[in-house]
Amino acid sequence: MQDHTEDRAEDRTDGRILRTVYTFFLGVLLALFVGLGVATVHPGPEEPVPPPGIAMARETRELSPEEQQQWAAYEREWEAWEDEFLDHSRDVGVVTLVASVALLAASLAVERRRAVLGQGILLGGLFTLLHSVVRSLISQDTVASFAVVTVALVVVLYLGYRRFVDRPTPAGDRWGPPRPLASDNGKHPSRR
Repeated sequence: MQDHTEDRAEDRTDGRILRTVYTFFLGVLLALFVGLGVATVHPGPEEPVPPPGIAMARETRELSPEEQQQWAAYEREWEAWEDEFLDHSRDVGVVTLVASVALLAASLAVERRRAVLGQGILLGGLFTLLHSVVRSLISQDTVASFAVVTVALVVVLYLGYRRFVDRPTPAGDRWGPPRPLASDNGKHPSRR
């Protein structure tokens, strides 16, 4: 007879590795789904194109009055585009923040029944939250950035507490600091 102990240990290790890869892959795909979905539904402003030949001509020679007018018009278009882009980044930051909170809430709802799925959704929510913070910072709108970072901090603190401190064990007990016990007035057998 063969000893299958090594095979079982190897299967468990393979299973853990596969679950970890699946969790990470699901998280990345969810973040991409949200990011590409927002980009599809709410595309950013189109970047203006400099007048052909004038950008290169500026470096080699003096521009004619007509070329100077074209370049000035292009610079005004560029400034207007920058303002629109910053507003767009702020909007994307807020929308992806809402999506990340929804994903994180879904991960809490799913985690007890399907741990691997819950962890993948949690990771996707965290990646989306990171995307939200970056886009808010790009917007250079300090109020919006502060609001997004504040919500992100609260959500991450809550998830960390819920997941690592106050998480129920399979026996129904809770992890975390020991709970005070009701007094048994010295009647416990270990105190006699």
